[in-house]
Amino acid sequence: KECLDYQMNDSNFCKMIHMRRTLCRKYKLAMNGISESGKAFDRLNEAAPSHLKTEWLARERIAQSSRLNDPSVMDEYEINIKKAPSKKEIELRLLEE
Repeated sequence: KECLDYQMNDSNFCKMIHMRRTLCRKYKLAMNGISESGKAFDRLNEAAPSHLKTEWLARERIAQSSRLNDPSVMDEYEINIKKAPSKKEIELRLLEE
C-alpha cells in the first residue's frame, strides 16, 4: 500500500510540474488559432454580400430573443450542406444523358 501511495503521489507531482509547460503551449496554440480565425472571418465577411449579412443578423436577433420561449428557433444555427452526389449517382446521371 505504501508503494502504491508513493507511486500515485509521484505521478500527481509529475503531472503538476509539467502542467505549466503544457498549459503555456496550449495557450500559445489557442492565441495563434484566434488570430487565424479572425483573418478567415474577415475574408468571409468581405466576400459575403451586404444584403445577406443584414438578413443573417436579423435572423440571429430573432433566434436569440426567442430561444427561451421556443428552443427550436436555435435550429437557425444548424449547418445545411447539400450532400455531394455519390460516384454511382454521377455514373447513372451520365448514362442517362
